[in-house]
Amino acid sequence: KLTNPLQNSASLVIISLYDILKEGIDMNQLRRHRNRKLRIDRIVLVAILIGAIVCLVILISGKLKSNKKHEANNSDNGIVDIDNTAAPVPDDDTQPSDTENTPEPTPFRPTLNVHSVQGTTPEDFNMTTDLTVNGENVTSYTADEPFNFGLGSEYTDIEGVISFRGNNFRNGGSYGRIGVLDIEYDAQGIPVRGRNLEEVWNVPTGGMQKGISKGYSGSWTGSGWTGQPILVKWDRETKVHMNMFDWAKEDDELVEVIYATMDGNIYFLDLQTGNATRKKLNINLPFKGAGSLDPRGYPILYLGAGDSYDKYGRPAKAMAVNLLDCTILYEFGHRPDSFAIRDWTAYDSSALICEENDCLVYPGENGILYVMKLNTQYDKEAGTLSMNPSNVVKFRYSTPRNRDKGFAVGYEGSAAAYSHYVYLTENSGIMHCIDLNTMEVMWVQSTNDDTNCSPVFSIEGEKCYLYIGNTVDSTSHNGKGEATFYKIDAETGEVIWSVSREVYTSADITGGIMSCAVVGREKLEGRVFFIFEGYNPTYGSTSALMCVDRENGETIWEGTLRTYSWSSPVCVYDEDGNGYLVAPNCGGNIYLIDGGADTYEKCIIDRFDIREGTIEASPAVFDDMIVIGTRVSGIYGIRIK
Repeated sequence: KLTNPLQNSASLVIISLYDILKEGIDMNQLRRHRNRKLRIDRIVLVAILIGAIVCLVILISGKLKSNKKHEANNSDNGIVDIDNTAAPVPDDDTQPSDTENTPEPTPFRPTLNVHSVQGTTPEDFNMTTDLTVNGENVTSYTADEPFNFGLGSEYTDIEGVISFRGNNFRNGGSYGRIGVLDIEYDAQGIPVRGRNLEEVWNVPTGGMQKGISKGYSGSWTGSGWTGQPILVKWDRETKVHMNMFDWAKEDDELVEVIYATMDGNIYFLDLQTGNATRKKLNINLPFKGAGSLDPRGYPILYLGAGDSYDKYGRPAKAMAVNLLDCTILYEFGHRPDSFAIRDWTAYDSSALICEENDCLVYPGENGILYVMKLNTQYDKEAGTLSMNPSNVVKFRYSTPRNRDKGFAVGYEGSAAAYSHYVYLTENSGIMHCIDLNTMEVMWVQSTNDDTNCSPVFSIEGEKCYLYIGNTVDSTSHNGKGEATFYKIDAETGEVIWSVSREVYTSADITGGIMSCAVVGREKLEGRVFFIFEGYNPTYGSTSALMCVDRENGETIWEGTLRTYSWSSPVCVYDEDGNGYLVAPNCGGNIYLIDGGADTYEKCIIDRFDIREGTIEASPAVFDDMIVIGTRVSGIYGIRIK
């Protein structure tokens, strides 16, 4: 009854051997019925038979172990081979033999030894810090459950772009791949424009009165900095409990665009058509920063207001929105917060959620880092969701820059995180690393001036680094100043290399580096891209897109994007690993750039121009669809052809 062919063959051999031995024994009995030698023959033959049976047992055992190991490997890849007689059918052209015994490569996860060195200690900057837990001042702290942020690629299993720059490394912004581009070149080897970017849909957005930021004068309109949309493909089991329109619930391929804008609304749109997937949610507070979804797949949107309306009883705050019924689950960080050194309250940063311990990490522009246990309860089958935060930790900092020199404190950029460390930049140019398990400052580094963009965390070999740049604010002279882009050691805070440029700046349009860097992968490995930008009302605006060598910061090429640019470029990759940047500027131009080109003249594949479209927000990309909001003409869906 053995079903395995190898087992059958072995058993037949043993049976045949047994028959031969038995026949031999019978003949001996006839010849030497009373001969003593018969007993010796029997002993020898029985010993041979027992040895053969032992071999069979070992053979069968080894095969069963091999099968179990094979099943375990398949289980790790989401495939369970229940019937050994039926091979799993692949859903692409790969044959089973190509992947059957190939284990998934284990991603390298470096262990950090974070510490300060001479020049990066908190004492070197005369930094002081304060801490409260549930409103009580404390001098020391240990998290009940430790933090453990993994790799950026492991931040979520959700299909889509769920936070500013996608994850805790802040190195994403796109999901999926584009097809191989059909690029036409002229006789000089320069791409012919107008072939690869195509508008698919446009949804208008409105505006609302400004609050205390401008004395209740003027209007916030459309999508501002950083303003990145969220793109998410919900599963049917989650959508069935959402307040979506029925057609959206039934479309299993639907990718929902969730866009919080400065007109006080959150828009819900179909990625492919721009049609509303549910009614827009009016919060009546403007949203400048990008929202953030819960990476565990819980239908929760975290975001915060960009202005405050105290006289109308609508102070700025951060909040968690239940996306099942679009109600507010929890809100915190209201203006004014008595613990804050700075009375300005806004949330341009994008929150992080640590799945390991169910904790929220959210920096505020009032100079407070909020950390709390969420105590989230979500029953996917029943469609019930609740949140009851505890252990609310508030961290604040101060240095002579804000105490004596007129710089402001406050976190505008989004934090990057790895392991139990979080990396923050802020308005006075004091970058710092905090151990979330103890809330201790591990190292400090100067970025010279106001730092608005978010740090990008990068693993290179066995080392970890951060890429960050400053704007020109408090250090400007006669409308000019020096902006610098840095590569920083993530363990010690030491500067590895830097690149500087003189830029224009003004009170209304900040010059320097407002956008995040792009650290190249696949065929762009070894390249880093970033933008210097500046504005002067007399001399006009400029921006320089830089492509530099990751090891030494030396320029590979640079070129202008016509006007100043606050938007963070996003890199998309095709099936062959070629990388292309989607880089908007504030003039309404969206560039598609070949990141692997050897000169700037050859890198611009296409440029799409939005009429009446000032772009300050950052794009997000799902497969071949770009979504970007403008200040004037609304939200656009643009296809990469």
